[in-house]
Amino acid sequence: MDFRGIPEDMLAFFRGTGGHSLIIKGSAGTGKTTLALQLIEELDDIPGSYYLSLRVSDTSLYRQFPWLQAKVREAELMKIGQRFLRSFDELTDEEQERVRQARSLLREVSGDEVRVSRVDRTELNRLEGRVEMGQEGGDIFEGVEGVEGGEVTDEGVIFDLHSDLPEMDLAYEAVDKNLPQKSLLVIDSIDALSERYGIHPAKLINTIQKDLVENSNTNVVYILEQGGITKLDYLGDGVVDMRDDEVQSRRLRIMAIEKLRGREIAQHKHVFTLKDGRVTAFPQRLPEAPSTRRRWKALKDVGGEPSTGHADLDGLIGRLERGGILALQVDARVPDGFVNPLLLGLIANFVRKQRGVAYVPPRKVAADDVRDVLRRYVGPDALDRYLRVLEAAPLGTLESSAAALQMEGADVETDLRWSTIQYHLGETKSPILSLMAFDTLEAVYGPDVASQLTGHLAAIRKSKDVFVGLASADSPSADALAVLASVHLRIENVEGSILLFGEKPYTPFHGLSYGVEEGFPQARLLPVV
Repeated sequence: MDFRGIPEDMLAFFRGTGGHSLIIKGSAGTGKTTLALQLIEELDDIPGSYYLSLRVSDTSLYRQFPWLQAKVREAELMKIGQRFLRSFDELTDEEQERVRQARSLLREVSGDEVRVSRVDRTELNRLEGRVEMGQEGGDIFEGVEGVEGGEVTDEGVIFDLHSDLPEMDLAYEAVDKNLPQKSLLVIDSIDALSERYGIHPAKLINTIQKDLVENSNTNVVYILEQGGITKLDYLGDGVVDMRDDEVQSRRLRIMAIEKLRGREIAQHKHVFTLKDGRVTAFPQRLPEAPSTRRRWKALKDVGGEPSTGHADLDGLIGRLERGGILALQVDARVPDGFVNPLLLGLIANFVRKQRGVAYVPPRKVAADDVRDVLRRYVGPDALDRYLRVLEAAPLGTLESSAAALQMEGADVETDLRWSTIQYHLGETKSPILSLMAFDTLEAVYGPDVASQLTGHLAAIRKSKDVFVGLASADSPSADALAVLASVHLRIENVEGSILLFGEKPYTPFHGLSYGVEEGFPQARLLPVV
């Protein structure tokens, strides 16, 4: 299963019958605007989408979201009435073209022909009435000259929208124009709208909620410029809190779905990234198996150093250092389904390159199961030649197989003597991979097994082969292995999402998933930025 964009719970919420509202809240830089604009993109089955922004410049938006310019043409016109209160000659060519577009819209809104509005304006009319009576807000045009009068010409720009709340009036008109089809209106931000009008945000939300959401089949997204618990949360049908935290000196972004009224939420928290200017939530479901299995496609060496079998992992740490040690530390809460494909790639890439592998599987993995899985990707003949599975003698299931080597349990140096393993893998090319799960080694040789592997590791360094050790976070060998390693990777379960990151070398958190398009699982790593 590869990465996805916006969580499906949120998309299904908006696609339901009738109008729905969502409050997206969070401090600056948490991805609120990105999420809102991506909702416009991903909900392309909703006919009318409108983006009303009072704080983000168009140039910045179009640079970050190139698809947006055509998508939000109507929204651009919604805010043009309060932006270009200058002489036409003072405007840039781009602004002049927007003014010409505004003239067309304004004539439709307040022209000679009177249209019967289909959108409910009950609450908006009440609010505008209170503004006119001086009971709400301040003078929103204070300090701005030339707003009285009434049309746009090439000689000058004078706006008269016949409204005390022009942006809201134009938003209502856009929704009205799209009825009876559903619309999606994004307001970025409700705080900015409140400051502009001098009206409390709760009254603005309540007005839009009753008129547009409840009575006019409209989906509305309110962006709120603060996170945590707020007094406005109860006003929206749904609430999403965007958080930007620091964990282990690394950035961690979390999207918390606090409520989606009328809908059961399958997953309340999502770790996500803003890589490439998009919200991408990391999956919590186990990776899918390939529908059609194909032979593993081996990745090339670089500078004589072999691949991990996963291109993204190679890109993160480089290839495997010959004579080096890689420590892979796995949190106990990480499902095996996220770890096994990583190990599978390591083994399969070596075998497909006709290189030997000595493998001590984790305690809960049977040797026969290892062979059954690998056979599908590398073929049975290759396994017999290039793979040796080391098992404790009392539990051995491959005693009669050429692929089995026994660990007697009395002495590590004897059982895991590297020259003996090299002998049993005599037909293979170098380097050879020693891949060992420390929970099994500790069960056979005791908790201090890491200190007993001195000879094994020294021989690997001398022969320029490769050692990969797999240990749980609470393993007695974990710290010792980390000290010995030239590369130290960790895999952890954070809020249900599986993250991989490097201690040596230091890397940010990366979401771990797998793609299976090629017929075998390939690790996908996406950094949290």
